[in-house]
Parts: sequence; structure tokens; C-alpha cells
Amino acid sequence: HLENVAAGDTVTFTVAGGSHTATQSTLENPCDHAPGGFDSEQMTSGQTFQITVNDTNPIWVYCETTGHCRSGMVFAVNPGTQLAQFQAAATGDTAPSTSSAGSTSSAGSTSQAPSGSASSTAGGSSSHSSASASASSTPNAGRMTVGDVSASVMGLAAALFGGLLAL
Repeated sequence: HLENVAAGDTVTFTVAGGSHTATQSTLENPCDHAPGGFDSEQMTSGQTFQITVNDTNPIWVYCETTGHCRSGMVFAVNPGTQLAQFQAAATGDTAPSTSSAGSTSSAGSTSQAPSGSASSTAGGSSSHSSASASASSTPNAGRMTVGDVSASVMGLAAALFGGLLAL
């Protein structure tokens, strides 16, 4: 997940392998497309999808490829204390309703792990890097990898969902 992403930042999802989507959902229904929410549609290795963050409210994301969300392929921007609840709802597990806002997690194990990266751009600069499990105290800095997908926001790296990385 990515924390401290500011309004106006851009999050780029990049697929490193397989076929995946970056589809907006809700906290209550993590594996269903949110009405009016974004959807990258199916992407394959090397393809990217970008969103612009409009405010600091949580953005819930999942992979719509059959079986991926229920296997834990979910991601969040600014989840606050609700990350564990979102992850548990996606996989059907029971979990506490809150989680540490400073933690990053790759919500459960997946048998279908996508490969990729995502990056977030703030102030006109862009950062792309390989998936890693490092973190930075710099605000709006982040990278997330889940399977074959990655995401990032200005330099923080962490595990996302089975191949999708958001930074």
C-alpha cells in the first residue's frame, strides 16, 4: 500500500508479467468494481495505467482477473488503519478492523502472482524502480509490488499484489 499520497500525485501501475488489471473498488466490496471507479482493463507485461489522486481519502484497488482478488491481489492508496480489513474482506479471511498505518503487506499468498510496477509522480518528477521491500520516511515516497504489478509514489518501495507495483 502507499501512504501519504497527496492530492495531485499520479500513481502509475506497471505490469511485469501475466495479465492483470488495476480496478477501483470499495472497502466494503474489495473484489467488485466501484460504481464510477477507474478500470485499466486487462494489461500485459510492460503496459502501464495511471491515475491522478484527487484527495487524501483511501483509494481501494484490486486485480479483476479471475481469481486474483480472492487470492489477495489488492492494493490501497492512503488506507490509514483499514488496510487489514480490506485485505481480509478480499480473501474472505477474518481480520481485525484496523491495521498499522505504517505497515506494508502483500495481502495473503497468491498462486497467481502478477509481475509489474507502478509509480507515482509528484511535482512533475517520476520514479521507476524494481520491486523491493524497503521504505522511506520521505512523504509521498513509495513503491509497492504485488505479484507481477507494481506501483509507486516518489521513491518508497514495498510489496504490492502479485505482480502489480504501485509507486
